[in-house]
Amino acid sequence: MQDFIKEEFELYKKLLQSKEILVEVENPKPPKVRDIRELQIFPPIYLVLLDELSYYNEKLFKAAVFTEEIELGWLGHTPILKLDSIKTVLIQLPFWVYLEESFLSRFSHKLGRISQEDWLKLTEYAERTIIPKTLQGEYIHLVMKRLMPYNTASLLDYLEKIGTYEETPLIIQIPQTLSKSLMEYSYAKAAASKNVFKGENFFAIIEKEKSKTRLIIYLPQDYIGKKVTIKLKGEKVFEGELTKNKILLDSLPVLLDYSFLEEELDVQI
Repeated sequence: MQDFIKEEFELYKKLLQSKEILVEVENPKPPKVRDIRELQIFPPIYLVLLDELSYYNEKLFKAAVFTEEIELGWLGHTPILKLDSIKTVLIQLPFWVYLEESFLSRFSHKLGRISQEDWLKLTEYAERTIIPKTLQGEYIHLVMKRLMPYNTASLLDYLEKIGTYEETPLIIQIPQTLSKSLMEYSYAKAAASKNVFKGENFFAIIEKEKSKTRLIIYLPQDYIGKKVTIKLKGEKVFEGELTKNKILLDSLPVLLDYSFLEEELDVQI
């Protein structure tokens, strides 16, 4: 069986082009959460849109990734999608990407929708499943690499379009005692490391350097002039009138994973 999987993987790699070519769809349709969409690329990649980040008129979608390569992506408890309309069976890969609304409209077409029940299952699989150190794991990382340019570009485009990417931020040094207390998460490792976070009223991204980590928080522009309280692990790190809608929390410890911020970062307006 392993020899068969290895052959499939080698064949898949031979199909890849040195430079990926995206094809624009003829009749673009706007993406929506719970859409099943096919990215116009070869070999094909499929997406299920799990979440939408919306600031002003700009939208960014969190997308689960699917493939036709059953043997290469199968991990034993892998979610399956059966698309009767095109007589195709897809399986989910254990990671997600962020893609801009305009990118999805131009380069992917809608194949169908998933139910709310399936949405919960697919979200949990994307966020909690560990990528194994096997041939399947190598294949999954290769698909991640294929999507990386579009994922990164969409994030940067999104931040530029909401008008905050080049803006000088409000810089906050978190207390040294708090930074040390966050070291309790130094051995934590989620299924896929998270660097982007969406809260009820903010959007945040981790920026890593060799010796330190910073968290950049983006708030809606109409929050400027309002009182804001930011807490990290229950400790207040900022409270006052918001003068800029980009806040930089400096001096976070260097960790393998920052998924704990989903629970420990609290922004109140």
